[in-house]
Amino acid sequence: MAFVYHASSLSVFKYSIPLFLYTVPYLFQGRINFKFSLKDGAIGVIASAVVLLPLALFFSHAGKPFFFLPGSAALFQLVGISLPEEAYFRGFLQQGVGNTMKGALAVSVLFALTHLPRLIFYGDPYSLMTFFPSIVMGFLYCRTSNILPSTIFHFLSNIVFLGFCDIL
Repeated sequence: MAFVYHASSLSVFKYSIPLFLYTVPYLFQGRINFKFSLKDGAIGVIASAVVLLPLALFFSHAGKPFFFLPGSAALFQLVGISLPEEAYFRGFLQQGVGNTMKGALAVSVLFALTHLPRLIFYGDPYSLMTFFPSIVMGFLYCRTSNILPSTIFHFLSNIVFLGFCDIL
């Protein structure tokens, strides 16, 4: 589906991919481990600060300006990208293959491969680097069995990356 979206640029796929990612886990598993918890939310924020603040400082010291995303783009990053991808990759796949670091690594490879169309169609070499933040997301899910921390980290990673890359 991601290949078709990038190859055709049909906007309908922009919305059908998140729908697919939300639907499949419920059809096969019945539920995803998502609970609002202050502790798990704090874990997601702290992990984001520990990993993303040094990255942001590196980019800013390298002279890269940071651009804030428009509100609608940030909302889509949360509801249309981070949450469905975490429901599918962590809540469904990682839970299915085993909520261990071995499972997190396997799912991180799959996660990076789903970003391959960006490399193929747009020449974006950074697309495959999604493997590394995916390991953090997998680790957060291993520790909490809740997609809230990994969703927070995923969302903030996307915001930092897009803000410094200015590709919108």
